[in-house]
Parts: sequence; C-alpha cells; structure tokens
Amino acid sequence: MKWKISLIIALTVGALAGSWIKNLPGFVIIAYDKTSYEMRLWIAVCLLLALISALFLIGLFFRSLVAGANKVSSWRGGRRWRRSRKRTIEGMLAFTEGRWKASEDAMVNAAKTSDTKLINYLIAAQAAQQQNAEVRRDAYLRLAHQAEPAAKVAIGLTQAQLQLKHGQYEQALASLNKIKIDNPSHPYVLKLLCRLFNTLQDWEQLYEILPALKKNQVFEAQELQSIEENCVTGLLKKQANQGKIESLRDTWQKLPSAQRKLKALVVCYTKLLIEFDQMDEAETLLRPMIKKQVDAEILALYGNIKTDNPTKQLSFVESWQQTNPNAPREVFLTLGKLAYNSQLWGKARQFLEQALRLKPSAETYLMMAKTLQHLDDEEHAINCFQQGLEFASAPGKKAMMISLPQGSDDLVSAELLPKFQKLEN
Repeated sequence: MKWKISLIIALTVGALAGSWIKNLPGFVIIAYDKTSYEMRLWIAVCLLLALISALFLIGLFFRSLVAGANKVSSWRGGRRWRRSRKRTIEGMLAFTEGRWKASEDAMVNAAKTSDTKLINYLIAAQAAQQQNAEVRRDAYLRLAHQAEPAAKVAIGLTQAQLQLKHGQYEQALASLNKIKIDNPSHPYVLKLLCRLFNTLQDWEQLYEILPALKKNQVFEAQELQSIEENCVTGLLKKQANQGKIESLRDTWQKLPSAQRKLKALVVCYTKLLIEFDQMDEAETLLRPMIKKQVDAEILALYGNIKTDNPTKQLSFVESWQQTNPNAPREVFLTLGKLAYNSQLWGKARQFLEQALRLKPSAETYLMMAKTLQHLDDEEHAINCFQQGLEFASAPGKKAMMISLPQGSDDLVSAELLPKFQKLEN
C-alpha cells in the first residue's frame, strides 16, 4: 500500500515538475576542445536528474551486495563457531573420561576457529602430558602464549604444574622463579614452590619462603605450622648428618624464639643432642618443658637422657609426678629407666611393674629383663626377653599375669608382673 501511495506522489510531482521544467527558458552549451554541444535547459536538467538517479540506484545495488556478503560471512562464521564449540565440549568430555588422545585432537582442531584458544591449548597440553608427550605439551603452551600473551601467569603456572607432575623439578623451579620475579606474592606460585622444595628436601629454600607463606596466608595456620616444623626439622637433621655439633647448635640458636618453643622442634633437637651424647644440654632443654606441660612424648624422651647424675633426674620426675596426679602412663617407664641408670634395681623393678600394668611395650619388657638380670633372676629375665620379642611382633595381643618368685632382698613387692601370653591362633 505504501509503495502505491509513493508511486502516485512521484507521478504527480513528476508531471508538475516536468511541465515547469519544460517551460524553462534558456540553453545549455557544453564545449570540449573544438567540439560543443547545445541543448535546451529542460533537457539538461532531465539528463542531470537521470544521472543522479542512476548513481543512486547503483549505490543501492552495491550496498545490497555488501550486506548479502556480510550475511553469508556471518552465517558461515556462526557455523564455524558452533562447530568449534561442539569440538571443544567433546574435547573436555574426553579429557574428563581419560581419553587423552581424543581430547588432544579435539582441542587442537577446535582451537583453529575458537574464540577460547587459550583454554583449548592449555587442555591440549595437559592431555599431551598424560601421554608423556613433552614436546607436544610445550608446543601447545607456546601456542597458548601466542594466543593470549597477557595470560603468561596462568600459562606459566600450568607449565610448572605439569612439570612437577612429570618429575621435571629443575624445569619446574625455573618456570616458577620466572613467574615469581614479577609476582613475588602470588599465593599459588608460593604454594607450588613450597611443594617443590619439600619434594627436593631443599630445606634452606623452603625456610626462606616461610615468611611469605605466612604473610600471604597461603595455608591455614595449622597446616603452615606443620610445614614449618617439617622444614626446621629437616634443617636440624641435615646439620646433624654433617657430624658437627657446632653447626647443629648454631642452626638452633639462629631460629626465632617462637620456633624454639615448638614442641616438635624441641623434641627433634633433643633427640639429636642425645645422638651427639650431649646429655646435660638435652636435659636442660627438656626440664622446663616438663614443668610447663604434661606430655607423654616429652616424658618418654626425658627417660632416654643419661646424665652423670641420674639420681637428680629421678628425684625431679618423682617430685613432678607427686604434684601431677594425672600424669600420663609413660611416666612409670621413664622413672624405671632413671632408677635403672641410678642402679636402684629394686626401685626400677617397681616402676617397671607399674608401667607393664598400665601400658606394656617391648621397651618396657627389655628394661625389666635387664633389671631382673641385675637381680640375678636369669630365668625370668630370659622370659621377659622372649615376651618382649613376642610383643614387638604382635603388640595387640592381650596380656596375662605371671608371678615373680619371692625371696630376694632386692624385690620391692611380690605383686604380679603382667606379661603378654604367647601368640594364640
């Protein structure tokens, strides 16, 4: 309907304008070189209007051609995008299902027309890693960097993770250090470095990044403390393995005061001092801890310290036990060891009896056997040795009660001594 109205208007305007133009007076002369053309003015006006109309129509024609080409291109592009998206999804599903080769091929093919080339190449790199194809893996990572240069941190972290999983520790360290230069506080970089140093047992490097791990809250407080204790323990043992007590002491003294108060580190250092036969130093280190807290491990360790004055140690632990009625059962084994070191055989037997009643162990049987030997009771000493061996091989077996013979002046009591019965079928 609209085009009919437009046509009527155009015809009306054309008729009126044509009549007006035809009556225009004058001529138009077009001269070129020695040639000239003369025509009426209204004819020139009509030719000019015809030329303008022709140019307008040509413009419309070319515009429609360009629009059509764009539509075709858009349709083809949308089709390629949908195909690429489908391949990407197929690749991700294949990766999830563990079909590494299929995932790699799908991701690489999809990347050619995908708008997520970075994701495609990163997943392709991981799929190649699963096939032990290191060359292809690194090639995909380079393509990912070319596709998204701004994502160098994400690409570098992916590379480092893959290298760690593949046991390429030196390459992983180089990759992580490269990222760390521009991102010294990146939490995941620090976490991967922590994991790497722990794997390599590079305790010095791990100790250096402990402040950064704490500052950036890379781990929960409890996990961080465990990492810290493991690291410092490794440092101390490394110094001890060098066989120099001075280096061990120097490392301990350089630790912050807060670390020297941690139970796990105190226990570790004390054990190393005992290995170096630094008994007085070990005893001085543990005594304050026993006063401050009731701890079975510390009490048991204190019993392994053999100073030149074991009687003083025995008196200290006996006094401590009297003021701590809820002392752990390990205290009796410690008392038995200290009494044994003090050559108080009867007293040692009394404490060891109590230890066997409350918490029997192979070590307790060994101490009892050695004590009975000093009491000239070889028969029962041998029996204790045997029972201790049986307990060491099967500590979960239930104990039975056997009695010791009476008649020795050194025997403190004639109570029953618990021993483990022989293994039952």
